[in-house]
Amino acid sequence: MKKTMYLIIPVMVLFFTACGGSPEFKKTDSGLHYIVHKSNRGAKAVIDNIVKMDVAYRYPADSVFFSSVNFGEPMYIQVIPSDYSGDIYEGLRMLAKGDSVTFKLDAMNFFTVTQRMPMVPDFIHQDDSVYVDIVLHEIFTQDEFQAYQDNKMQDMINEQEIARHEEEGLRERYLLENNITVEPEESGLIIIVKEEGSGPKPQSGQNVKVHYTGTMLDGTKFDSSVDRGQPFTFRLGAGQVIRGWDEGVSKLNIGSKAKLIIPSYLAYGEQQRGPVIKPFSTLIFEIEVIDAN
Repeated sequence: MKKTMYLIIPVMVLFFTACGGSPEFKKTDSGLHYIVHKSNRGAKAVIDNIVKMDVAYRYPADSVFFSSVNFGEPMYIQVIPSDYSGDIYEGLRMLAKGDSVTFKLDAMNFFTVTQRMPMVPDFIHQDDSVYVDIVLHEIFTQDEFQAYQDNKMQDMINEQEIARHEEEGLRERYLLENNITVEPEESGLIIIVKEEGSGPKPQSGQNVKVHYTGTMLDGTKFDSSVDRGQPFTFRLGAGQVIRGWDEGVSKLNIGSKAKLIIPSYLAYGEQQRGPVIKPFSTLIFEIEVIDAN
């Protein structure tokens, strides 16, 4: 079965500072344009290998619209026979572990053939080029990749088990270090009211508007509507947010400002959410209930 490199649009990030300026591209006999930033001696990727790589797509040359770095996780791609002369799969078969390279590809073929998109994005025109920056980290055979995935899964299970046992102790230490003596709710949620609002409590089914900043126990920020300058609205009691939010917000008067300390079983549990929120993580939210209707 063919594996394609799925495209996500738009993500505006910087990826390859080495790709700035006007590099001199070389050209294969098939018409693939490339420039090598770093080359290592070693076995090249072949058909049916799995490659682990960081990748960024640029169009035009100075605008990145997708980067795996932005998602905190490399991309894994199966190397397959070329769909057409000079495509990205030909490029992958030129690379060894540790190589970094930029390919210049025909944009129409890239979107319609490689990406299997039924329609080309409006900003792409005939004869345009897409630039693909790649840093290749590993090359696996099928068996090697299966073993790698199995080991990675076992490591994840071990880390989750450690986190599950450590969470309560880490939360208790946070409460002690911050002199927090507020009794938790029956669920285990801790609500620390910092400023009592004068409005009524939101009711289940209402759309509630809030400002919030979310951090980990160690203070690492993972999200903030305040930083975005845009309040967040959700329907209370509809399961649109984590359980700790539904419970906590329902107990705050409109206009209140409070801190919610939410154990993982009222948040994301054993799931990982993004690069910051690990499994079995207690979350801290500074929250302001702005309105409900």
